[in-house]
Amino acid sequence: MSLVVDLSLARRFVARVAPERDVVLVGVTGAHAYGFPSPDSDYDLKGIELLPLASLLGLSEPTDTFDRMEIFEGVEQDLTLHDARKAIGLLLRGNGNVLEHVLSPLQLYESERATALRALARGAISKRFVHHYRGFFHRMREEHARERRAKTLLYAYRVALTGAHLLASGELETDARVNAQRFSVPEVQALVELKRTRHEKAPLADDEDRSLSASLDRVGALLEEAHARSTLPDDVPNRDALERWLIEARLASAGRASR
Repeated sequence: MSLVVDLSLARRFVARVAPERDVVLVGVTGAHAYGFPSPDSDYDLKGIELLPLASLLGLSEPTDTFDRMEIFEGVEQDLTLHDARKAIGLLLRGNGNVLEHVLSPLQLYESERATALRALARGAISKRFVHHYRGFFHRMREEHARERRAKTLLYAYRVALTGAHLLASGELETDARVNAQRFSVPEVQALVELKRTRHEKAPLADDEDRSLSASLDRVGALLEEAHARSTLPDDVPNRDALERWLIEARLASAGRASR
């Protein structure tokens, strides 16, 4: 199986499982976006949709998240779509997962509204994102302490380095290899090579784990230092613009559906 994500295959999957949904964008995240897929890595597809306007006007609360996971044409595909209101609310609270799938360079669809939303997401980057990346880093360290796998260790490095670069520069870079070079963390490339030659759940030997975990404390400190020195705004500066995008996109979607 190829280590390169097949975007046309992913598009066919979304078209089959969500044919009637008004999808704004779907980004590839997970190992393929982080620079360390294994031959058996699944396609981690996360995106944003617009629920029908009528579903928001009645007495019942609509289901604002759509999930499907299955083997499709020989590849495991994991799709999650959040309604735009939920996704933007998460973004305003500093949710890095939403930021990453909106700004993923591996996008299944292009449109004016998706391009506009990505520009607004870049403008929403603030110090709030430290909570996501700090919390995710500590959770991955705890998971790695239990499982001792190349994958868990890579995820710990990846999330700390992504957060450190975001807070220092205001730019999102999720590829662990790029950030590892930027911050001089040689263990990451060694882990990438290991993961590529083993299956997803292969454990690390004790000596491998000791050697390859050596920079974990340092990358955690890099994240905290980047936050302390960050010149990003404390809070999201473009909330009103995001709200306008949501209203306009919802009304335009309703207009298309009524034709």
